[in-house]
Amino acid sequence: MLFSPTKIQGLVLKNRLMALPVFTGYSLPDGRISLLMLEHYRRLASSGVAVVVVPNVAVTENGRTTERSLRLDHDTQIEELRRLVRVIKENGAIACVQLNHAGRYAISDHPLLPSALDVNEATGNIAALKDFMESFPFVKRFGLTAHVAKMAAGWTLQMTDTDIQQTINMFGQSAFRAFQAGFEMIELHGATGYLITQFLSARTNRRKSPWGGSPEARMRFPLKIIDEIKSRLPDSVPVGFRLILDEKTANGISLQEAIEFAQKLEQHGAAYLSATIGTYQSMFIPDVAKQLSKHGYLTSLTKPLCEHVNLPVIISGRIVSPKLAEKILYNKEADLIGLGRPLLADPEWLHKAERNERIIRCNNCNTCFKNVALGESVICDRWPKVVQDRIKLETRFTSRNSYRTLIVLSSISDLEIGREQILQRVPVHKAIFDRYLFLNTGEEEGFTDAAIEYAKWCDQYLRTHLERNKIEYFFLDYCQDPVDVVMEHLKENFGFVCISHDEKSEWKKHLVLKVPADVVVFRGGTHPNIKKVLIPCDLTTITLMQIRVALHVFHGRSDVDFRFAHITKSPNGAKANWARIREQFEMDPSISLKTIQPNKESSVAGTLLDEAKKGEYGSMIIGRRSGLARVRRSILGSVSARLLKELPECSFAIVG
Repeated sequence: MLFSPTKIQGLVLKNRLMALPVFTGYSLPDGRISLLMLEHYRRLASSGVAVVVVPNVAVTENGRTTERSLRLDHDTQIEELRRLVRVIKENGAIACVQLNHAGRYAISDHPLLPSALDVNEATGNIAALKDFMESFPFVKRFGLTAHVAKMAAGWTLQMTDTDIQQTINMFGQSAFRAFQAGFEMIELHGATGYLITQFLSARTNRRKSPWGGSPEARMRFPLKIIDEIKSRLPDSVPVGFRLILDEKTANGISLQEAIEFAQKLEQHGAAYLSATIGTYQSMFIPDVAKQLSKHGYLTSLTKPLCEHVNLPVIISGRIVSPKLAEKILYNKEADLIGLGRPLLADPEWLHKAERNERIIRCNNCNTCFKNVALGESVICDRWPKVVQDRIKLETRFTSRNSYRTLIVLSSISDLEIGREQILQRVPVHKAIFDRYLFLNTGEEEGFTDAAIEYAKWCDQYLRTHLERNKIEYFFLDYCQDPVDVVMEHLKENFGFVCISHDEKSEWKKHLVLKVPADVVVFRGGTHPNIKKVLIPCDLTTITLMQIRVALHVFHGRSDVDFRFAHITKSPNGAKANWARIREQFEMDPSISLKTIQPNKESSVAGTLLDEAKKGEYGSMIIGRRSGLARVRRSILGSVSARLLKELPECSFAIVG
């Protein structure tokens, strides 16, 4: 039965398997789609499942669970999500989006709550997480406790009628945007303890009629949402519901209440029910956690649900083997199988089931969830270490806001160099945001007029040839303190700052020293061999970031010649380290590391200068040691400072 086709409201599914909405934190820190996220959903869609559900897409900015939550609260986000839908469909799966509002769990100074909570309730929320907190190292545990305490301190105001109606409208608007983006199914997140669950539960909804009091009144908010969504979409678009069957807390949602609500959902046109149990307040309690660790733990609850509704029921909950999945379908304990963490642990789950091969099982270690709790990207303990390391590196890279670039131009020669640099660029990522900062320092007449013309050309070229839509232009006349101006702009979380070489402008040299270590400094030059790139490696974590920056800057170019060099007296050990780095980035084995014996008569900088000149490199991506104090760097000099000074025509990316 597992591989037999089925239907959800007329939509044909090729089998009875769905990739459940598992939040990964793979988006960019501002909630936009990253290459890592696209690759993740490409892998899920190609796993063979019929449907892939994209999780936890926020319907409002103040409804996000984390900064890395995707959003659909504005029309400008439609094109962004369209890229994700395309990847899912092209790899053989139906694209479904799960819409959510986190309610009191949102990252907001003014969270939305059905009812204000008193001090005892807030304290209880922290106490309920005690067992989960204790699984973290002490320092991490302290930070998490402080985070929950701070969040609970904001649970003091209940939503007004206006707040409620606006939120209902936002769900409807977001659903329509999802439809415009190409999603074929919509799912409402009514579980885990988020806003919809908070309205349904008598424990968190202490309002009076019409939005609280009786079970029927508590159901009103989610039912109004589904009515609003269906009024905006064609009848052919299924709208499902992630349904909590048992809250596992005192005065919480019971199975009987859940079944009655499910029947109401059916009357209001819901297309399917995706079952789950527990919230953040209960799932870590030892007795509940023990239940959640059992294989197929939801069957005793989904069986009666199936008997009381005529909607397809999707079951999840430790469905670790095809044999168990088949048994559940045969016993009519569910109509479809939802794979969350099992598919994360082994994306080949379905293909291995077809071939009767051994499946890598999720070992219920909660590593994936702990990463999300710490604001990091998901990794799975069952993945090879090289894959885990790659994900961690990508998280560090995107956390530096590497997709936000500040370009500083202050002379006509800057404009000329900048124009050439743009012509060498490719459509790196649609997610990139560029801000052009034109500083008239009074050193050159006619700069402002030339800058205006440059901005017009730049805007046209970027939007037409690179499909870049996120661009800003700032013009500042009579700028007396350019370093201070640039540093002020960098406070807005830019990961790259770009300048051009200029012997006359001493302030640029000061800027390079002053820029924070986690911001990449790119200095454009005039060397004709810009695509011949030397990357000096010390084979530490800085090297990993150098390579990641190289892939970012020259993404998609097949005409770039990268050369890696390492100065060492022990070439054999260096080559072993290089092999591990090459594996981490899945590099072609033909890409080698050139080991150079240090020149006794010159410094490391001198040896690299000789190599750069001899190889006629036009670009270099160099590392700087972030631990070296700026004062010491300025007094004693550094490898990067000397290279910058003695190779004025070269383009440099300086990575900390």
